[in-house]
Amino acid sequence: MTSEDLKRIDNRPISDNRDEIRAFMVVWNESLRLDSTLTHYRQLGVNRFFIVDGGSTDGTLDYLAAAPDVHAFSASGGDSMALVNALLDTFGAGHWTLTVDADEMFIYPHYEQLELALFCRYLDYVGSQAVPGVSLDMYAASPIRDAVHRPGAPLLATCGYFDAAPYELAQTPDCPYFEIYGGVRGRAFVQKSQQAPILSRVPLVRWQAGMHYLRCTGNITPVKVASVLAALLRFEFLSDFAERVESGMELSEGLSTNLYSDSSVRFENSAQLVELGLMKSTNAYEESVRLTAAARSARSA
Repeated sequence: MTSEDLKRIDNRPISDNRDEIRAFMVVWNESLRLDSTLTHYRQLGVNRFFIVDGGSTDGTLDYLAAAPDVHAFSASGGDSMALVNALLDTFGAGHWTLTVDADEMFIYPHYEQLELALFCRYLDYVGSQAVPGVSLDMYAASPIRDAVHRPGAPLLATCGYFDAAPYELAQTPDCPYFEIYGGVRGRAFVQKSQQAPILSRVPLVRWQAGMHYLRCTGNITPVKVASVLAALLRFEFLSDFAERVESGMELSEGLSTNLYSDSSVRFENSAQLVELGLMKSTNAYEESVRLTAAARSARSA
């Protein structure tokens, strides 16, 4: 990371507490989603955010500069993944880190009851260094243009549906050694290329210097991958979708497209995703959650 690539905006002190869980993002014009997303991560247990702004014009950088738990950077150029890898090496080494987009909400089995710090403590106990997950696109039961979100409101209240199936898993030589395809991007998009969107990610990592992401957050240098599978709820399909659509992909009816179909189900909780096979738990993790709940009950008795 060089001064030519990044300029730090804030001057807040950065703690050397290795128990902090830190989140890393690159953003651009995310004022519609960012408040809602950061609220989710604060409630989950993220302690500090390191966010690179890529030239926003909608007030995103001003919002970040005013947030007391955010360290904001502006980028003058460069590959966004290279910038994130540099930030992770500088500010993430020795920490559990979440690398996500501003439209993504990371969840894991029992996230409703077990805060992120205890989830990470379990991962340390079993020797895991990273948690993979599937990116689940969330959408409304109405045309995309009608999915109008109020900044700060829960994103699930705006887009509460996802495709329950089908999804395909393919083995790969790069960590985490699999890729996931399918979902709404596999059925609703007109694709101009033959490459289907890859939905697998490795967002949660106990970062060490020298690690790096290879392709967005879908692949990483070799680490010990957890047996637990998480999910990223992705909220791209809001009314501003036309301004964000990826090159090479388009919807047949544009913003008039209604993504709701026979494959759609409303999101309920993490247990639902485990039952559908979109997240995965283990007997050891379930026992750990049970013991934690029992200990809390005993203390409150």
